[in-house]
Amino acid sequence: MELVPKSQIYARIKKFQKWLTSKDLDGAFVLQNVDLYYLSGTLQRAILFVPCEGQPLLMVIKSFQRARNESAIQAIFEIQGRGGILPILAGHGHGMLKRVGFELDVLPTAQYLWFQKKFPRIDFVDISPGIRKLRTIKTPYEVNQIQRATAILDKGYQEIQQLIREGMTELEIDGLLYCLARKEGHMGIMRMRGWNQEMTHAHVLSGESGAVVSSGETTAGGPGNTPAMPQGAGFGRVKKNEPIYIDYGVGVNGYFSDQTRTLVMGDLEDDLARAYECSKKILETLEAEVQPGIPCARLYERAHSIARKNGFEENFMGYGQGKVKFVGHGIGLEIDELPVMAPGFKAPIQEGMVFALEPKFVFPGKGIVGIEDDYRVTSKGIERLTLTDQALIRIS
Repeated sequence: MELVPKSQIYARIKKFQKWLTSKDLDGAFVLQNVDLYYLSGTLQRAILFVPCEGQPLLMVIKSFQRARNESAIQAIFEIQGRGGILPILAGHGHGMLKRVGFELDVLPTAQYLWFQKKFPRIDFVDISPGIRKLRTIKTPYEVNQIQRATAILDKGYQEIQQLIREGMTELEIDGLLYCLARKEGHMGIMRMRGWNQEMTHAHVLSGESGAVVSSGETTAGGPGNTPAMPQGAGFGRVKKNEPIYIDYGVGVNGYFSDQTRTLVMGDLEDDLARAYECSKKILETLEAEVQPGIPCARLYERAHSIARKNGFEENFMGYGQGKVKFVGHGIGLEIDELPVMAPGFKAPIQEGMVFALEPKFVFPGKGIVGIEDDYRVTSKGIERLTLTDQALIRIS
């Protein structure tokens, strides 16, 4: 197994400590699994305490041995339960904490109440905005992991178009994609931060399935095959002249790539074909115009304007109740990272960000068409990381 380099871990901790100091915090407890991995290099069940200065303390419930093997943190302790953190904190000069950070966007209330009871004098502050912002800027190491994932995605798209046959179910195609990705090293799951948001490795939607609305904050929902997982592939079958929408994700060493392509056996109906060309036009426009310093909201406004001028405003990024108001999102250790290309998100594009742009159009009763690629922001603009040809994939 590949470990996160020590240099990466301590560079992240140093930046995080600088942010903690700027907010007049004594330190932070990190419990959420992805943030824990980001700052320690392990996903074992543990509590990480990062002081505003000095050595972080990794207190591990299970598995201590694996945490020692995986993490670059020097001060690692085995504890039997949460109560074990109190003497360790006191023994390292952290017994009189006053202002401490927590990931309040995701921390379960029961956990929060326990810490309140055990540390009644501490003022707990939300650090989620800070740690999420810290994670938006990717190092070359992180970009490399994402690029490894993009290579797996490209291979999957190349192979799956040779395997699709008329009459195949969405679930069959979904299963083949998963097999192809796992064989190449996909870690097996996709991670989302949003409350109650879940993500499968792929949305394979054929024809009218692509217009089925579901609960997720995504353009495409899909029927799924059970109310217990109401998204993605269902029992729909591939038919000629209907769009086959594949939104495909892969994770390598924790980092995700997210890509969408539209396939068809035969020809798309005229309105779907024109909408697909519009999605390509939007993507090409954004690729040419994105520069560091541009507000994220402007990308959505530009994409929406092109959709409106081409007569597809009603279908842009969903239809009716299924419409979502974004055209791009950050990717990294989670599939829904910052930044978000959405109205009201005024934060500027910054060099080092990695995000997906995904202009798509939904037509009730007919399906969904569109395209999605991943990009890294450079000093001169953006560089595409995903590899698959930006064209409608025609299946013979």
